[in-house]
Amino acid sequence: MRDPLVYVRAVHFAATIMVAGGVFFMVAVAEPAFRLGASGTQVAAQVAATVRRRVARMVWIALALAVLSSAAWLVLIAAAMSGEPAAGVFTGGVLWTVLSQTDFGNDWLVRFVIACLLAGRFVAFFTAQRGQSLALKTVTALLAAALVGSLAWSGHGVGGLGSEAVFHLLADVLHLVAAAAWVGALVPLALLLQAAGADPDALAVARAATARFSALGMASVATLLVTGVVNSWYLVGGVAALTGTVYGRLLIAKVVVFLGMVAIAAVNRLYLTPALMRADAAGAARALRHLRRNAAIEAFAGAAVIVIVAKLGTLPPAIHAAHQHPAYTSAVPADAAFQHIHSEQGMADVTIEPGRVGAAHATIRLWTEDFEALEARQVTFTLTPPGAGGKPVTRLAVQDTEGAWQVEGLVLAQPGAWTVEVDAVLEADRRLVLDAPIAIEPKN
Repeated sequence: MRDPLVYVRAVHFAATIMVAGGVFFMVAVAEPAFRLGASGTQVAAQVAATVRRRVARMVWIALALAVLSSAAWLVLIAAAMSGEPAAGVFTGGVLWTVLSQTDFGNDWLVRFVIACLLAGRFVAFFTAQRGQSLALKTVTALLAAALVGSLAWSGHGVGGLGSEAVFHLLADVLHLVAAAAWVGALVPLALLLQAAGADPDALAVARAATARFSALGMASVATLLVTGVVNSWYLVGGVAALTGTVYGRLLIAKVVVFLGMVAIAAVNRLYLTPALMRADAAGAARALRHLRRNAAIEAFAGAAVIVIVAKLGTLPPAIHAAHQHPAYTSAVPADAAFQHIHSEQGMADVTIEPGRVGAAHATIRLWTEDFEALEARQVTFTLTPPGAGGKPVTRLAVQDTEGAWQVEGLVLAQPGAWTVEVDAVLEADRRLVLDAPIAIEPKN
């Protein structure tokens, strides 16, 4: 993975999930456990103070990383849209154009405001030693949910048509919130279990927290399963697309890791949690150690899922790559070479007909993320033959009456994996640059 955007997305997703997960854990698990476990004892108070301090440190660091990585994400998107190097987007009003005139920029501004409001809430949320007001907990939890849920507007869910625009986006929001409530709360759970020792009062806190986290985890896993099925319905389209595309194969890997996490969670709920509840001090201490270990394993597995998700967001969905999206109105000719090129800024369908050695012509169709026609002032088409030293062919495309861009007079000298590049000049001098391999067959 050489694309720096993948790494920036992974850091941002992980940091945002940690912020929201820390808040959800404190509101739904830790604070109730502190009250119900062994309220009023000195040991329980020490455990509560330690956990609050450690989770607060984790959340503050995660929030800072979320803001910094979102800024890096914005710069990379602005560079891709403008065609400028990353350092060049700070001049000429490029950043402001992206912020004010694109959906991504508008979402970035809203999320930055949410992050600032959340930081203001954290001051009171993590300094209140006990008796946090219902309003403080509710507002902080809602802001955390908004911060992680609004990530949906940077994903494929915003490209829906009709009812898909509602249900897919809603499924994405719920999927992200549920992931934060489970995966994002695993590290805080491990911190609490580590702070609790063999003392009976500390074990009482650990028992109460484990029981509440188990219930939260079950609800989160159920939500992840349902919303995951909805997302797959809209983004995959069928078994052939699932197994025959990079997107589909990565999605399979994500599901495998997720099922492994569910298996560990099942062991925790069915065996270790009951042991922690019923065993004597020695048995409870053993169960506590195993729970800490499993929470750490689940957290690492969750990190792997986040990396996969970061990569998936930069790829065309399997249903797009397989050319099955209902927005396509005409079939690709049987003798043509076809490539769908996808990015967060826009998409292009490139058809070379015939897709074999000899004379040919190319058709380029530009789309937005929601499969509406993408208007361009100029489109430059470059075709590079396979192998080292191949001389690229660059032509200006001509727009036809139906809005597609045509390139005539191409000569394909050899078969193999050629490279096609589309460089489109859009409104406000933005650019969309896309490239991908395209397979050219031998001459009949």
